[in-house]
Amino acid sequence: MNETEIPEFVNLPTSSATPFPQLVDVQRSASTVQILKDLAYDRHSEMTAATTYMHQDWQLYPQYPQIANVLEQIAITEMTHLDALSNAIVAFGGNADYVKDGDAWTARWVDLGTSLPEMLQRNIDAENKAIQSYERAIGNVSNESLKAIFRKIIEDEQAHIAIFNSMINYLQNQGE
Repeated sequence: MNETEIPEFVNLPTSSATPFPQLVDVQRSASTVQILKDLAYDRHSEMTAATTYMHQDWQLYPQYPQIANVLEQIAITEMTHLDALSNAIVAFGGNADYVKDGDAWTARWVDLGTSLPEMLQRNIDAENKAIQSYERAIGNVSNESLKAIFRKIIEDEQAHIAIFNSMINYLQNQGE
């Protein structure tokens, strides 16, 4: 990778321009807490995404510092999602304890991948799964402000897909 060249993905935003909505009109709801815990602490969750992208950042930095730096910024965006979901869990009467259905979140769920192109494709697949999960969640909660938070997160996940596709294109153009 030519480090003097600034690839397109470096300048792409890691989050949408939409401000994070405020959670309002909250009433205790065990079913909403369960949905939020799925999104926050499941195998395919914000916790897993943030941890996966940080791991990739650390592993890739020596050879691909530009990609690693962008992965770190994406991980920070995912941590923002995790924070919003965890705050919502508490607001709806739950416990933000990294536990879903009696099972604690585990680092075993971090997707390590074996090659950079494989990592990026797995990241795209994970972001697409996340979008599908948020779309389902929108249909399963009644709080409009929570639906707005889910829509904001979907926009961010779409931005991540664009970045990962840009990274793949860049690597292909570099012959990697």
